[in-house]
Amino acid sequence: MTYTWTKSAEFLKLLDVPRRAGVTFSPALVRADRETVAMLERIGWQVIAAGPLSRDLDRYREFIRGSTAEFSAAKDQNVRLCTGWFSDRSATYLAAGRPVVVQDTGFDVALPMGEGLLAFGTAEEAVAAIGEITADYPRHSRAAKELAEAYFGAEMILARLLEAAGA
Repeated sequence: MTYTWTKSAEFLKLLDVPRRAGVTFSPALVRADRETVAMLERIGWQVIAAGPLSRDLDRYREFIRGSTAEFSAAKDQNVRLCTGWFSDRSATYLAAGRPVVVQDTGFDVALPMGEGLLAFGTAEEAVAAIGEITADYPRHSRAAKELAEAYFGAEMILARLLEAAGA
C-alpha cells in the first residue's frame, strides 16, 4: 500500500465544497501554478499567495483574523492511517475565535468535537459542517476560542512541558 505525503489527493475530493456550501474559500497556497490557480478561481475559490503571509507575522495574524473559519484537507497518510494529526494553523484559528472545519485524522480522541471544531470524512460531511457553522456562527466562534484556551493555552502547555522536564 502506498501513502502520499501531500494534501493534493484529499483536496481534489473537495473542489466543489464551496459551491455546494454556498460560501467562498480563500486558501493561501504555496506552490500553485497559474493553471491550477485559474482552475480553482473558475470554480469559486479565491486563491491567495502564501509566501507573503508566511514571511510577515502581522500579515499572517490579519489573514487569520480576517477569515471566517478554517477549512482544510489533511495529508493522505494522516487520513488513511488515522494518525490524530492536528495542525498548528488550526490551533491558531481556534485561538483567534475562528471555527475550524478540517478533515478527520482521528484527533477527536484528544479534542472535543461539534462546537468550534468540526471534522469531516467526505465532501458531503464538509458541506454539512460548514452549514452548521453558518447557522450559528457566534456559538461556534465562542466555542473555538474556549477550546483553544482549554487545550492550547500557554499556561496548560507550559505546565505540561515543565512537568515532563521534571521542573
